[in-house]
Amino acid sequence: MGRHHHRISATTGAGPVRRHPGDLTRRRLFGGAGAAVLAAALAACTGGGQLAEKSASAGSGGGALQWWDQFRPLTKMFQDALFTPFTQSHAGVTVERRQMDAPDLGQALQVGRRSNQMPDVHSLAGLGTVSPAALVSEGWFQPIGKLADFAGSPIGEFVYDGIHRFDGEIYSFPPFSGRWHEAVPWFNTAMLKQAGVDPEEEPGTWDELREIARKVATGNDGGAAGLVLPSKEPEYLRTLVERLAMTAGAPGPGNVDWATGAYVYDTQPYLDAIEFLVSLQKDKVVHPASASMGARDARARWAAGQAGIYLWGAWFIGGLLVDEPEAVERGVGTWHIPCPGTTRNFVYSPPSSGTFWVSSQSKQAKTAAELMLQMTTKEFQTRLAEAMDQPPALAAEVIEDAKVHDAYRKCVANFQEDVKIGPVPEVGNPGVWQVLAEMRDVHPNLGDIVQSVLTGASTDAGGQLRRFNDQISAERERALKAVREEKGVEVDLKAWVFANWDREKDYGQQDYAGR
Repeated sequence: MGRHHHRISATTGAGPVRRHPGDLTRRRLFGGAGAAVLAAALAACTGGGQLAEKSASAGSGGGALQWWDQFRPLTKMFQDALFTPFTQSHAGVTVERRQMDAPDLGQALQVGRRSNQMPDVHSLAGLGTVSPAALVSEGWFQPIGKLADFAGSPIGEFVYDGIHRFDGEIYSFPPFSGRWHEAVPWFNTAMLKQAGVDPEEEPGTWDELREIARKVATGNDGGAAGLVLPSKEPEYLRTLVERLAMTAGAPGPGNVDWATGAYVYDTQPYLDAIEFLVSLQKDKVVHPASASMGARDARARWAAGQAGIYLWGAWFIGGLLVDEPEAVERGVGTWHIPCPGTTRNFVYSPPSSGTFWVSSQSKQAKTAAELMLQMTTKEFQTRLAEAMDQPPALAAEVIEDAKVHDAYRKCVANFQEDVKIGPVPEVGNPGVWQVLAEMRDVHPNLGDIVQSVLTGASTDAGGQLRRFNDQISAERERALKAVREEKGVEVDLKAWVFANWDREKDYGQQDYAGR
């Protein structure tokens, strides 16, 4: 969603957002701007808005059903495969969609809620990584499970307690797959061939990727970098290092040792991942302007032929097709995520979160739920794959028949081999989200540390990682004590322990009861 996140991150696409300690806390979220700035916020947040011929008004007291999200590459698909068929079969129903960049969407949602002018349906992009459970507890949403049959839908098996279902009520569902990561090596086919590199020979190790980057940097008349590494955004660097650390043997998701519940930021895989990125800079294969680039800036530079390789999510090619289609025509390919050595380690992701939610302010909740249910059909899931954003929930079933670029099909196939679904503490103990919401930001965090090392502001990555690990561990202890004493929540460090976790397998819903 690239997101995008989600979306993680704010991408042109999905980039889903993943919850991790030290991000936007609940107290910060609900301390947003006042309602007086709503009009200005919405005026600044129209984004692409390609679906609506005229600007949609905020509020959901009747009229058109309002839908806000950040999925720019999905604009045409939403219109053709979701909204138009639904409105044609439901007389009198109209849908007005507003597409915004994630930061703008987050601001609009905060001021919209405070002024009772929320859309009927919205994503959570731009709200930081506050837990949806926290938003449910604060009354942001209304349940949809009794308004439409999500439990009996094709994606019913992917609906989790603590992620989509709260107190027995379904509030959301996962239209996208959890089997993905943000560190896919995308490459410019023509540049590789010019450098004498066979795109079909995958770099299985970090050193092999370094060697290819060196060849690209020297084999294109010195006019391009081997690799672009957008270092302006600590969030991009955080997720990249987390994923690389997993290929070096770190558990996941969540940066936690599931045997003890302890954070593992100070372990060797994280240091190895950072040192790998530093080695690329020492090789002088990284685009010299990387430090000033955000993720989308870097994609534009890559598309312009200024770098041969870029590590980003599946939505990369969908964004290219929207904004830089000529780059796809010149040739784009992808590989498996490389590992430090020849031993292949898995990357771990949580089950996909709920993407769309019905506002508690909506007066059209049943219509909204019925519209959202259409996203669970195999037909829509196929169209979702064809938008080439984050893979759909039914990716393994629909990808072969979907009309997608070969590189996207290979990317999704690689996810099936490289990614396992890991445990999520909130699913095992609902009290965890209250601890996460209570936790205060700790800086410098992982992304800040990586950025400081890459920009030369710090050379002691190991020392910084140890300090951060100690600080975030202490902050979790403080938050645990606070929610136990102040709110009477029964939760302790054991909530982060999953002794039956097998790094070779998915951690399924049935595994929570057996831990």
